[in-house]
Amino acid sequence: MGAKAGSRTGPAPSPADPMPSLRDFFPRPPRRSPSGSGTAGGRPGCPPRETRRRAACPTRPPGLWGVFRARALALLVLGLAAVALVGCGAKSPSPPPGGWGKAPATQRPYTVKGKTYHPIPSADGYTEEGVASWYGKDFHGKPTSCGEIYDMHKLTAAHKILPMHTTLKVTNLENGRSVTVRVNDRGPFVSGRVIDMSFAGAKALDMHNKGTTRVRLESVGSIPGATSARDLPGPFYVQIGAFVNERNAQRLLTVIKRAGYAQSRIHSKDVGGERFFRVHAGTFATLSEAERARTRLSGEYRDAFVIGE
Repeated sequence: MGAKAGSRTGPAPSPADPMPSLRDFFPRPPRRSPSGSGTAGGRPGCPPRETRRRAACPTRPPGLWGVFRARALALLVLGLAAVALVGCGAKSPSPPPGGWGKAPATQRPYTVKGKTYHPIPSADGYTEEGVASWYGKDFHGKPTSCGEIYDMHKLTAAHKILPMHTTLKVTNLENGRSVTVRVNDRGPFVSGRVIDMSFAGAKALDMHNKGTTRVRLESVGSIPGATSARDLPGPFYVQIGAFVNERNAQRLLTVIKRAGYAQSRIHSKDVGGERFFRVHAGTFATLSEAERARTRLSGEYRDAFVIGE
């Protein structure tokens, strides 16, 4: 299914190392100095380097190396100009009031497989038709995009842009069956698919054996417990750190509990084959409370962000 979202590079060059040039990749072949004139690396007919200031060297037309170097530099300049034009013409989404830093993590733009998705702020009146798929035991018991633990036996689903906790009526267009599910994850990131159902949802639509089917999605009412986007039901946490070393996470947990966040916790997750221990400060009953806490904590924990349970 979707992104359950690096590459390694070699060591950075020392600041003392010279910047590589075209000569490093296309070394100029050594020349022999004509007997009685110049040096081993000089031009024929030129006096030794220490006397060149006063002595004139005979000129000659540029060789193949000069032509190649000029063309390479021209191509480099054109390439840089093209990159600059692309950068100037690229459009970025307009941030919400106060910037992306104040938006819930699940409502911020994200990129998967080179494509960027922009979650919408409201699901009111939302309808969509396309192909549904489902996901089950491979993700059972693992965190979803909003921080919940995925339970394949509950009526939930993953959608790429709908707000978390949106209620959807999903109708199987091949047999007329329908079911109501709650969005708590992101995906599916497969071309042509519009929703990833839990196993329970897929079974209710009688599509669990086939694997995929055409469906119609319709939003149902507003998000339960919310009178506005800032009052989404919790609990919520504020993530303040992530560590490979569990001891470091335990130390931070002790510190944040002493600061008054008694229900804080450590949540572990495997990312790219490596386990990270994430420290969550909490808990908070509404998104508004969590955002106020994030504002307080961001002074000391600059990259703090809100997650939902």
